[in-house]
Amino acid sequence: MEIIGFSEKQQKILQLLVKEKDGMTVDHFSKHLGISKSAIHQHLTVLERDNFVRKSASMKTGGRPGTIYVLTEKGEHIFPKHYSLFAKMLISLIKQKLGSEELTEYLQELGVTIAESRKDALKNAPIEEKIKMAAAIMQELGYESEIVEGEPGENLIIDAYNCVFYDLAYTNPEMCELDLSILSTLLDSKIEHSCCLAKGGHSCRFKVHPLDNPL
Repeated sequence: MEIIGFSEKQQKILQLLVKEKDGMTVDHFSKHLGISKSAIHQHLTVLERDNFVRKSASMKTGGRPGTIYVLTEKGEHIFPKHYSLFAKMLISLIKQKLGSEELTEYLQELGVTIAESRKDALKNAPIEEKIKMAAAIMQELGYESEIVEGEPGENLIIDAYNCVFYDLAYTNPEMCELDLSILSTLLDSKIEHSCCLAKGGHSCRFKVHPLDNPL
């Protein structure tokens, strides 16, 4: 498997480390790859600088201490993770087995769970400040979101310019309920989804209507 952005030798070092979870020394790399220890050191220096590998411990190799190198979390993540594929299969299975309404309920419950874990930070804040904080939380969750000024007298609007589960939402519109549930729980408000990327919009636009000022 080719790992884009790395030299051939760096790829081989990373591939060895993903197999050898306990790590490897420079001597081990040199023997496996058939290149000099100084060359291995050069490659490891670059990979360690960029936080793909790290020193873990030392061990004796032929009577001399040798440093063990292991993958970092960042290094682990360069190898493919098919989360989107499995998420798509899981959503399709739930929808097939239980139906659209049950899927919607599960997504709403998930949204509440996500929001409740972050809601304390918004406690007692004015609605305008809550909306700004909610947009920041969306950023943390992977959305490219910002506050947009509405017409005079209207509440603030959150625009998200990407959808973190676009492919899922494109074929399963129920996915939008997750966003709505997160925002409605965070803001104690009714959320109007007035524009949707999965339906051809330029953004996902969420208009906030506090419950004491309903639609």
